[in-house]
Amino acid sequence: MIFTMKATKILICILCCTWICSCSLLEVDPVSTITSQSFWKTPGDAKAYLTGIYNKVRSLNNTSYYGEDRGDAFKAGEIGPTSVAWAHTLLESNAPSYRSAYNIIHHANLLFNKIESLKFTNETEKNRIKAECHFLRAYTYFLIVRIWGDAPIITDPVLSDNVELKPRSPKEDVMKLILEDIEQSVLLFPEDGYINKNLASKPAAYALKADVLMWKAKVLNGGNADLEEAIKAIDQVGGSGVSLLPDYAKVFANDNKKNNEIIFSFYFERYETGNLSIATNTTSRTDNLSMAVNLADAATSPNQSRHVYAPSDKARELYLKYPGDRRYKVAMIDLVDKDGNLILTQTNKFRGKAYSDDRYFDDDLIAYRWGDLLLLRAEANAALNKISESLVDLNEVRDRAGLEPYDGPKDKIAVEKEICDERLRELFIEQKRWFDLVRFHCGGTIDIYKEVPNLNDKPGYPLYFPINYNDMVLNDKLVQTDGYESNVER
Repeated sequence: MIFTMKATKILICILCCTWICSCSLLEVDPVSTITSQSFWKTPGDAKAYLTGIYNKVRSLNNTSYYGEDRGDAFKAGEIGPTSVAWAHTLLESNAPSYRSAYNIIHHANLLFNKIESLKFTNETEKNRIKAECHFLRAYTYFLIVRIWGDAPIITDPVLSDNVELKPRSPKEDVMKLILEDIEQSVLLFPEDGYINKNLASKPAAYALKADVLMWKAKVLNGGNADLEEAIKAIDQVGGSGVSLLPDYAKVFANDNKKNNEIIFSFYFERYETGNLSIATNTTSRTDNLSMAVNLADAATSPNQSRHVYAPSDKARELYLKYPGDRRYKVAMIDLVDKDGNLILTQTNKFRGKAYSDDRYFDDDLIAYRWGDLLLLRAEANAALNKISESLVDLNEVRDRAGLEPYDGPKDKIAVEKEICDERLRELFIEQKRWFDLVRFHCGGTIDIYKEVPNLNDKPGYPLYFPINYNDMVLNDKLVQTDGYESNVER
């Protein structure tokens, strides 16, 4: 995604709008009239505004905080500090705010509000813009509902001083809106395939639908009908031409972005986006590794890297369970001294690119790829007790990794546990692990309080995040997440 002058203009407009308008569900001021009067004149304005929304969604998701920190794939690294999410010491006072997420919702709502007044000579272009925006709103609400659970539903932009504060709606209602957005997205996309895998598409919408339905089925007790629909959605993605790359490492190669396995990824480029956060926080500074004899094999940087997290012992053990797993050395690398002593272990998956001045971790942020969807379909079939169908997809992923077909116990729980483990091996540091663990826990496959070391002595600790203190203060209709104390007077 190359940013044009028009796109730059809208990014400035969005930043101005963000400054003037908190755009949160908590206390929202109307959108700037200066921005409205000078913009929203041509179809190009809508397209440029959409680019700004992509930028914000990418920024919100460029973190390990929500999808990885609370899981079992990390241990403390050499530098730190680790997050309160990783330590499971979340409180109202240290919780993340969800204003950034609702800022995205506001801008999506504003685009829907303004686009109908623009005169498009090409209705296909208009429909594609709306389809992408429905996808991005659904994608953001899905992040919200997985993090906080019950959440305010806002479908209109803030256009006046008369702002109605919204309470949290039940998770089930938020999911209903998400699925409605996805259906609109699917209906509006003019083409069945891809124009650019850094942009939302009909296959990406089907991938999101499958992800949403799996959460609904297992976490919100949606039942078998949701599992069946998730499988159908994945089948639709499978018909879009995606496939597993023969070489697992090539999926993540910096010079092989948007490859045949990718369904949707967020664009990264060093001069425009900076670094992929999960890579910089799991690799070490070069100057800390001067004694490593294999330093040249590792992706390190003297300026970008910060070894906040290292791969957990559990993650390593799951790879070593099958010594021939080709993904192990793609996932992590041991830095050793001349005597073979371990200095540290760091991730090795998102290596970025070494430029003349430094290494920058500008790999695309992968949202969905075919390996992920194959295992999701295996999980859905296993939940339906269709073990033979489940093993077909599981074994396809294992085969690419250089492993023999699964030959363990074939009962439902055993196969589900194997799929849960396989998802860590296949999707290590792809910001899926915490959500996977919650899904398998709620589905009765695992006990998350035994799987995550920092939850071992905290039975019953809430799996959703608390609402931030300031957000609670600004909206007197909000009730704190179950399991957390609130110091806000009502």
